[in-house]
Amino acid sequence: ETKTFFRVSNIETHQGLWYDSKGQFTGLIHDKFNFCMNNELKMDFDETLRGYLSTTDQYNTLFNWFSKEDIKRLQEHNYFIHEYEAHDYWFYDRFQHWVVNQETSIITKRIILF
Repeated sequence: ETKTFFRVSNIETHQGLWYDSKGQFTGLIHDKFNFCMNNELKMDFDETLRGYLSTTDQYNTLFNWFSKEDIKRLQEHNYFIHEYEAHDYWFYDRFQHWVVNQETSIITKRIILF
């Protein structure tokens, strides 16, 4: 079954704020983007997540991870909310969020906050 998910990621590289698209830790949220409300949240590496992207399954749930103000500021650095369609996904209990396969999920929309 195909489902819709949401994620904050870079418009060009599609990487998030903790890891790049190859699963290498960047820690951008801890230093470059430390204005984000979850800037102290550690997302320790987990091999089972290799090839998967952290997402939410509800648009509004995304704001539990990033405030609207965070996202507005991140947009200035080419990080936007992206809507994904995915059929390969599962719930990651450890950090209580959904993950989608980065190879088979498709970005269907970029959402810009004003």
